[in-house]
Amino acid sequence: MKIFDDIFSRNVAFWKEKKQSILSESSILVAGMGGLGCVVAEILVRAGIGKLIIIDKKKIDKPDLNRQILYTIDNLNQYKVEAACRKLSSIHGLTTIIPLNISIQAKNFYKILTQYQFDGIADCLDNYESRFALEKLLLSDTFLVHGGVQEDYGQITTITRESIRLNDIYRGMENAKNFISISPQIVFCIGSLMADEILKNLWGEPALINQLLVVELSDFSFSKIKLSPLL
Repeated sequence: MKIFDDIFSRNVAFWKEKKQSILSESSILVAGMGGLGCVVAEILVRAGIGKLIIIDKKKIDKPDLNRQILYTIDNLNQYKVEAACRKLSSIHGLTTIIPLNISIQAKNFYKILTQYQFDGIADCLDNYESRFALEKLLLSDTFLVHGGVQEDYGQITTITRESIRLNDIYRGMENAKNFISISPQIVFCIGSLMADEILKNLWGEPALINQLLVVELSDFSFSKIKLSPLL
């Protein structure tokens, strides 16, 4: 379609038609529509992803507005997935958005998710208990890109069935406190890098399997830590 070519012409000029075609046929599950989830979801839509399944149970409140780019003050007290779906759908209408207003800790979570197919998962959650539960959705042909942020620090890695797992990297963190101080800059930075790693995975070019990318905006440092799977 001409509208498809027009909207994504700058993408295609950079990564060519084959990769654009792969995106248009791909589906990603975005778990958590907070700061990271908003950035990841919007970039994927603008990149031309075919389908997004977005999951969150929370409503929008005032502290969210410093970093959650899909929402404004007019969205206060609305469910995040509903407001996000409206905003993402309005960008160009070529991505199918499926909003799921459910908790990852819900007893029927896995039963609900078995109704949907997705090529990869974006872990944009804010607590380790939910991350460990989300990781159980991984199949042999899927991947999970994990991102985490605090203050002006963040980290990213890709998880597969064969790689080191989040439960190994963050063992014992299930009860870590959820409230954190956070700057909008780190959310935009890590969310953008997560989206890029998701695209790389879809194209068969992952850069962060068994590697943890650490970003510190205080001194603009980027470093990679090699992760060894447990035997």
